[in-house]
Order: sequence, then structure tokens, then C-alpha cells
Amino acid sequence: MNNPVLTDAQSHTDTLKKQMRDILKVQDVSKTFKSGSREVNVLSDINFSITEGEIVAIVGPSGSGKTTLLGLCAGLDHPTTGNIHIYDRDISKLTEDEKAAIRNEYVGFIFQNFQLIPTLSAYENVMVPLELQGHSKLARERARELLDRVGLGDRMTHYPSQLSGGEQQRVSLARAFCNNPKLLFADEPTGNLDGDTGAKVEELHFELNKEQGTTLIIVSHDMELAQKTGRIIRLRSGKIISDQPNQNQ
Repeated sequence: MNNPVLTDAQSHTDTLKKQMRDILKVQDVSKTFKSGSREVNVLSDINFSITEGEIVAIVGPSGSGKTTLLGLCAGLDHPTTGNIHIYDRDISKLTEDEKAAIRNEYVGFIFQNFQLIPTLSAYENVMVPLELQGHSKLARERARELLDRVGLGDRMTHYPSQLSGGEQQRVSLARAFCNNPKLLFADEPTGNLDGDTGAKVEELHFELNKEQGTTLIIVSHDMELAQKTGRIIRLRSGKIISDQPNQNQ
């Protein structure tokens, strides 16, 4: 016999989910690359949607298509077939300039290898997203605030070559949050870090997500990290083999 309290709670949860907007929708996406005279199918028949505020892990073995999928969702590449919507905009149909505008407005991205500009200081690197939008004064304020927040207030004038891997990743994290993104993609955010530093960076991801309400999508082979998210999408050989809420949360 159903428990009426649990039934009511589930009904309330379902109602809340219906009220929330899909921030990302991936429909029938595939990606094929040419290798010499043959085609390599990296992703096939990918379908899922993510609502505002979710924290989702995309996991799978090396070569399963995780990073390719993340790049497609962020508009850094385009699918061979299918559609990808950020809110109501189908980014797979946009020009490169139009996709860049969508990223500037909605998206943050944390790269596994940091992707900091070597000729800019930590402070200047964090300013970049808002500088590109023409908000120089706000960029300066946000850069100071975020570098303090990630524990690098005393390293603002240092260049990437003068920072450790963990410090560079924290600069990358601050930069990704600089323009208050609605949607943040993180590609193996702790993959190049030692255990203690990685744990601190993980904690910062979740803290900033909670404070700013950012939807967070993490690609990782680290199941311990994935178990800290609310939902896990598993890839294998370019296909989704499961997409389930994390029962440990």
C-alpha cells in the first residue's frame, strides 16, 4: 500500500520540476569525425534535458565521448546531426559569433588544462568574460571578489607560470563564475590535481553553485566526485547507457 506522505512529497517534487525551465536540451545528437578515408562515430543518438539549478555528472571511460559532448553543449563545436538548445535558442543552428554571444551571456567553462592566457595576470584572466561584454568596472570588482573567494587575493598579480596547478585551476574557476553564468561546464575539473587540492577545488565548485544558483555539469571519470552530484549520466562508446538521479543524495 502506498504511503500517502511519500506520495504527496513525490507529487510536490514533480510539480516543482514542471515549474522549472529546461536550461539545456540535447535532441538526437550525433558527432562524426573523419579519420583519413573513414568516418569515426564519436556520439550517437544522445538525448537528455537539464533543468535550472541541477548538478549533473557525465561519466564514462576514456574515449566514451564525454569531452566531445561537453564541447557540443557549450557551443564550442557543432553536432553532425541533432539539436542543442540553451533555453530556447538552438545553438546548433547559430553562427560562431552568435554562439559566442550566447556563451558570454549564459555559459561558463572550466577546462581540464586550465586554458589561462599566459601573458595576463590571474586578475586579468578572471576579468576576461566581463571585459568582452564591455563591463570593465564590474570586471575589476568581480575579479577581486572572486579571487578573494577562492583564496588567491594575495596572488592577483601573478602570471600562470608563477602559480601551481591548483592555483591555476582556482583562477580558472573564478574566471568561469565572473559573469554569473546560468550554466557552468567543468571538464575533469580535478583531473590534474593532487587529492587534497582536488578536494578543495571540488568544494569551491559546489559552494559557488549553491551561492549563485548556477546549473553545473561536470564531466569526470572520478566516480567519487560524481557521487556528490544529484544526477549521473553514463556514457559508453558514444551512447548514453543510463541517466538516473543519484540515490546517494
